[in-house]
Amino acid sequence: MAEPMTGSRLLTPLQRRLLRWYCRRGRANLPWRAQRSPYRTVVSESMLAQTQVERVIPKFESFVRRFGDFAALAAASPADVLREWKGLGYNSRALRLRDLAKAVMERHAGALPTQLDALLALPGIGPYSAAAIRAFAFNIDDAPVDTNVARIVSRVVFGVERRSGAPPQTLVEHARRLVPRRRAHDWSSALMDLGAAVCTARAPRCLICPLKQDCAAAPVAPEPAQRARQRVPFERTTRYARGRIIDRLRDLPAGRRISLLDLHGQLETTLQQSPEELRGIVDDLQRDGLVHCNGESVALPE
Repeated sequence: MAEPMTGSRLLTPLQRRLLRWYCRRGRANLPWRAQRSPYRTVVSESMLAQTQVERVIPKFESFVRRFGDFAALAAASPADVLREWKGLGYNSRALRLRDLAKAVMERHAGALPTQLDALLALPGIGPYSAAAIRAFAFNIDDAPVDTNVARIVSRVVFGVERRSGAPPQTLVEHARRLVPRRRAHDWSSALMDLGAAVCTARAPRCLICPLKQDCAAAPVAPEPAQRARQRVPFERTTRYARGRIIDRLRDLPAGRRISLLDLHGQLETTLQQSPEELRGIVDDLQRDGLVHCNGESVALPE
């Protein structure tokens, strides 16, 4: 990526420093950034919502090869989409993404809208997702404010630490005011990369931060990291069990079902749940639309 020289006189020093840092240090080669389209933006945002970038890259490339556009995804069966989603977890995201593709086909003839109200009317699209689509897919001057961006804006503008929870509207408005005109894609990408690599939550690397001259929190020594809370091992959680059940159903040939008794027997050495607990988890999966039960048997939804 070239240095941000075009229109550089219109940039503030803060904007110029961050965009230059992104040109040199940012992850512009990520597949959804290197080859951009509204569809690829939507798929990447859905996958990145609760999954690390390194895990998403190979799954993203496989998914867009299998389902190349909104039409292909909308026409796919839920089972096929869930099989392609394997390895990403939070499987309900896959079905929400398919629902979004169907809505784009039915309401907008396959062309993702750019207007905020139209985006918010689509299933699964909230204020953050709409802002991300506008910035990343269409380079519209909007600001997707995730955890990283909220933390940076809180430190740079207000000189305070951003705690957990949804960012307040005042912070979102400040984030929007920082966006350079016609540079929303690179700007938002730069902020997210800076938050992931430099302006981190527990150990910010202020000495090498391109915004240290502009940051109201830079002179303040970072707080010592708090002792991590004792957590239940992931293998004992309901989320882990849900993922293993979906994985086993993915392995079944199309149209085949498995009894709940056999499912428990095959997963007994992997999971900690009793047959009754497994049945409850399967019932929850059915309510989420991720499996289909027929009496005492279960399969992916076809």
